[in-house]
Amino acid sequence: MTLFDHHIHSDRSDGTVSLADRAKSVSVRPHGVSDHFPWRDKMKGEDDVLRYMDDAARLGLRVGLEYDLGVAPDLRPTTRDGLHYLIGALHQLYVDGEWIHYDDAGAFLKGRTKEYGEASRFADSDLVSRMRERTLEVVRDGIERVGIDILGHATMSPLTALGDPEVMYPPAWQEQLIRMCSEADVAIEVNEAYGVPHRAFLERAQAMGARFSVGSDTHFELKPLDKTMAMIKEARLDEARFLYGTRVRKVSPSGRAPVRG
Repeated sequence: MTLFDHHIHSDRSDGTVSLADRAKSVSVRPHGVSDHFPWRDKMKGEDDVLRYMDDAARLGLRVGLEYDLGVAPDLRPTTRDGLHYLIGALHQLYVDGEWIHYDDAGAFLKGRTKEYGEASRFADSDLVSRMRERTLEVVRDGIERVGIDILGHATMSPLTALGDPEVMYPPAWQEQLIRMCSEADVAIEVNEAYGVPHRAFLERAQAMGARFSVGSDTHFELKPLDKTMAMIKEARLDEARFLYGTRVRKVSPSGRAPVRG
């Protein structure tokens, strides 16, 4: 089975490859595009999203969006329904009146930096606990109100950059997050770029009946999914549980409350 790569960026946000060239690379492996929303001067509002959707669809691409949870403005239900799938992902978190940004943690997890320079900031166990609680709240909003289909790079955060994710994200917390996703039929992404979630998380997710999706999260040319395939093999994930370029989740006509299908 050839798995579908849902999480690919183009130059419509922070990628370096045009939509036209992305349309050519589907011959290498099946994939869609899922650019960031919002993104600076390129994807600021819904009109930008609609143009992107139209342009990508004309090229024959499956069209998704990486919706910045906790930050992105609401999409009209008709816009959401016009997408093949909607990825929700956290890139920052608002805790105790300030934003905690994930850029440095992400660079470390990708191997671009050898040390995580912000580690001392998260020595406060109370702050770490509040970050975990707030993460669940934001993801729940993405599932119940926004209507996401995929949770992107679920544990990419400063907490994973600090060390053992089984310590930073205790099993009981993981089970809460997995349960939210599995009960709503929201797929959990196996992310090539950051190598998340870790094996024990994926094994728990499969045991709890979760769906999965593949996300290279590439901003450049397409490369093999070596890390992803190793993660799938090590966790013994059932490839029949993976999405293939379109949503399976059902939401209400308003796009707000989830319904079981």
